[in-house]
Amino acid sequence: MEYRKLGSLDVSAIGLGTLRTFDVTDDDEIAVRRRIVDNCLKSDVNLIDTAAWYGHAEQVVGEITEDLRDQFYIATKVRTEGKAAGEAQIARSFELLKTGYIDLFQVHNMIDWQTHLPTLERLKGEGKVGMVGVSAMVPDAYPTIMDLMRQRRVDAVQIPYNVLNRSAEDEVLPLAEELGTGVLVMEPLQKGRYVLELKQQPDLTPLRDYGINTWAQALLAWVISDRRVSSAIPTTSRPERVQENAQAAAAAELPQPFRDYIRSEAERCL
Repeated sequence: MEYRKLGSLDVSAIGLGTLRTFDVTDDDEIAVRRRIVDNCLKSDVNLIDTAAWYGHAEQVVGEITEDLRDQFYIATKVRTEGKAAGEAQIARSFELLKTGYIDLFQVHNMIDWQTHLPTLERLKGEGKVGMVGVSAMVPDAYPTIMDLMRQRRVDAVQIPYNVLNRSAEDEVLPLAEELGTGVLVMEPLQKGRYVLELKQQPDLTPLRDYGINTWAQALLAWVISDRRVSSAIPTTSRPERVQENAQAAAAAELPQPFRDYIRSEAERCL
């Protein structure tokens, strides 16, 4: 596993997202998520991203990692409107995650960021939050995010970036590189659709020398071979996928001609 800088942290180039996949309550389903986290440990994945908005995900992450807290960096998000509601949701995140310290706390999709960012900055000053960040799903939010980056108010940004969604390449990624802002990539597989909705099978033959044996690995390798990315955080509900995804880190130095090849195969097969 390759590790990269996210602020002062050394995070795995492949992390773990929890959107939808960790929103479970059944004991058997929670046991499967425990196996997912165990496989993260085996694969040297040390970053887990979650959010208050992800249903029961924070609670499940908190239960599973309570005795493993020194093995993982935890990122979560606040998403609500109003100061009192935000402070209550943030406090609840600490409770559900069973921790007094959260490595990265983000404003989810920029919802009422003007209210929540000062709260997170205060918690950072109090030593309860390591880093402050924001996430955004749409390019319309990028100008505001870049202003916050230039003001040094955020340590990290979380954005969608994948082989067919490259809107972050124009300005956000260059600015992040210039300022040293951490970049977490959501939807590197477009919620799995780029793997599940293929019209024909991509040819992986030219990629096998880089340890790429599945299309999912190719898509992840495409993302993290952009050195401006701190970590890609795919989700999964299948424990075996963790190790498969982590193996994509072996292709983190993928040369540009092979990135171009993956993009052309995506355009051909999707």
